[in-house]
Amino acid sequence: MRPTTLVFNFLTTIFWISWINAHDLQKRQTGGFESLFGGGGGGGGLGGGGDKAQPQGPPSNPSAPVNDSCKALPFTKETWDKLSLDHYLKTYPGGANISVSAYAASKKAPNFECGVTKRCHAGQLCQPVMSPDWYILFAIQQWNAHVNGLVEAVSFGVNFVQATISLLLASLFPAVDVSTLEHFKLDMSVNGAFMMVSNTVLIDIMALFNSFQGFGGNLINIISNIITAGFEFGGGLIRFPAGPERDAFTFWSHLADSMAAYEKHIIDTFTETIATTLEKGISTDEGIYGAISNGTYIKPEQSIFLPLLADDIKNVTSVLALVQILRGMDSFVAIGTDVCNGRGKNGALEGRDVLSYCDPEGTVSKDDKEERTFQNAYVIEEQFGYTTQFLTNASLSCQNKYGGFGHTPNNTINLPLDPTSDCVVNLPVCDCRDKGTSSPPSR
Repeated sequence: MRPTTLVFNFLTTIFWISWINAHDLQKRQTGGFESLFGGGGGGGGLGGGGDKAQPQGPPSNPSAPVNDSCKALPFTKETWDKLSLDHYLKTYPGGANISVSAYAASKKAPNFECGVTKRCHAGQLCQPVMSPDWYILFAIQQWNAHVNGLVEAVSFGVNFVQATISLLLASLFPAVDVSTLEHFKLDMSVNGAFMMVSNTVLIDIMALFNSFQGFGGNLINIISNIITAGFEFGGGLIRFPAGPERDAFTFWSHLADSMAAYEKHIIDTFTETIATTLEKGISTDEGIYGAISNGTYIKPEQSIFLPLLADDIKNVTSVLALVQILRGMDSFVAIGTDVCNGRGKNGALEGRDVLSYCDPEGTVSKDDKEERTFQNAYVIEEQFGYTTQFLTNASLSCQNKYGGFGHTPNNTINLPLDPTSDCVVNLPVCDCRDKGTSSPPSR
């Protein structure tokens, strides 16, 4: 359509709106009605008799009071209790056998469909659902948004953990590039062999022409043999550096498969559980009553934009992953096993492959292993910022508080967002200060 046509249509529409408004104003001023299509005024035309009631439009005062039952009450537990919604839902007629969708449809909300990836919405109070059912549907809406947020958080968290662990593995078990050494060793061996063959051919040629005589010929032969032997011997002496204690790629491959399976298992479990809750009778504990009773979801929850928590989640997942890697290597914390007379800070053990520190009282603590060394241990503090003191004190605090290691750090509904939270770090601790021994277990 051409621009001139669009402008013409727009102006025509404006004209008709203005004309209709003008006739409506004339009708209100004269008490009659003039048909837009040529009807008579007064009592004729579309309006019928003049003494008939005219259709009522919106109230002249928009702030006129409305039905009190259509005024939304505060979204608080007090409102839930005031309306006795637990009792209403628990004793709802036929509630033991009616699903959430059927219940909503009976209240003129046939499109109220909840579940994973579904966003059910209760709409406005009295539009069309009336009180008290609207408050129940609103709570179900909030519950549904909450569980969908958990599903999204699982996927976000799994992806974050995978990225974090890959960084940890790459730092703790870096791949060793031996290609340059391989090429150099091959060059020396090939050059040595080539010089040996060349020397033999040269001697044969000189002998053929009776030129291989005297000191010069002997000197060339000796030097050639020495160089050849040097190349061969040098190639044999080259040794490749030791690889990492563990193959990070294999470790990561198994872990990635496990994480993918774990994510699928959690989401499938969520989906099945939510579907069951929605299909069970609304008055049963297994149904929606058990999920929203006590006004748990009547208060709107502020949505959390997960990327805004990226730094906090990264910090926690990093230390959680580090602890699991150390646990997988049979690492543990040993306290009081050595005297603080090392060359490290305050007498701690020294070296880039050990984790050790001494407190002001002269007690040595370290993340120990049977081998008492930890390849690339320095990256834990230098790259990730987790000191031996932090790992030791956090693990000891958890073990003392809960009577053993391995306590789950997220046994509540809230995921810890601080690495210093209870038992985020929970390595096994062998505290030899209280046992009169300086020999920790070998494993």
